[in-house]
Amino acid sequence: MANGKNSITPGQLMFLVIQTQIGIGVLYLPSEVHDVANGDAWISVLISGLFVQFFVVIIWLLSRRFPSANLYDYLPRLLGKLLGTIFHLAYILFFIIEGSFILARYGNVIEDWLLMETPRWIIIGLMCIVCWYLVQENLRTIARFFVFTSILILLLIVITSFTYSVHVNFLYIFPIGSEGWLNIFKGSNEAMPSLVGYELLLLCYPYTQGRSVEKLKAVSIATAFSSLFYVFLVFTSLVMFSPEQMKLLPQPVLYMVKALSFTLIERPDIYFISIWSLMAATSIMSYMFMAAKGISHLYKRQEKYRKAVVYTVIFFFIIALIPQEEQMIKTFGKISTIVGYVFIFVIPLFLLGISIITHKKEAGRISG
Repeated sequence: MANGKNSITPGQLMFLVIQTQIGIGVLYLPSEVHDVANGDAWISVLISGLFVQFFVVIIWLLSRRFPSANLYDYLPRLLGKLLGTIFHLAYILFFIIEGSFILARYGNVIEDWLLMETPRWIIIGLMCIVCWYLVQENLRTIARFFVFTSILILLLIVITSFTYSVHVNFLYIFPIGSEGWLNIFKGSNEAMPSLVGYELLLLCYPYTQGRSVEKLKAVSIATAFSSLFYVFLVFTSLVMFSPEQMKLLPQPVLYMVKALSFTLIERPDIYFISIWSLMAATSIMSYMFMAAKGISHLYKRQEKYRKAVVYTVIFFFIIALIPQEEQMIKTFGKISTIVGYVFIFVIPLFLLGISIITHKKEAGRISG
């Protein structure tokens, strides 16, 4: 079990997962799912949320067999030293790629909407510095920051809700199911990348206080909240814009907010982006934490964690600069989605199977 500085409560675990999931998808998810499922996009997101709950259970079943160890600890126990090290490095690379993709998209949004004349490397570099400042601290400090900033998610909901005071047309989503279940499930695949983040359980399980069921409940509630939050955003976008308009808007939520008019606030979209930037930052921080934990485990010494964070930040910065155009970033994202299924579902299921077949579990018991 973790020491006091790294231990967190199930409630803090819940907010860690929520803040990891709610990030870049706030702006891009409605458009990307609509491209496939059109007016049934909100159903696609809802189905994705159900699939995610199944993935969470798989990760939980694996983690509870090693209650005081994280992913990097039990990989060599299940796969042997050589193969375990290969998978260890693969997971580090996966977390770096996932976080770098979020960072790259963040840089594009800020460059397109706010800082058109600012070099992209400066935008990305400043975000890396902000993330490094917090990620170098212990898990409890990171979790407390995530809990504190979670109130901003409610603020995003309130701002978006004001669009219902503008012109909306609920007929845009009818007839429900007209796109067919094949397109709806294809849309679910597009929504899955925005709901990743529950893989934090692979690393945070031993650091979380309480019974095993409480940890599962915390992550399940987090993914349910994130799923419903995205359903709300997608549904609101669909009734705000016509199908023809949705095809032309890469970030429909921003255009919705920009259309709002307040007496005391001009350009509400700028305030929205400011809040969203913090959401993007927490997502990036989570992946930096997971990657840095993996790198520090290679040293076999926990005090090397801060040095590992520095290496991780450098990797994030360099990789995020590689995809420049939006089309390149989309391709990067599609590859990341496929790889994500492997690391978040296939490998944990494979490890769980090995653990059950070989009867390998910690101290001959399973945590309750």
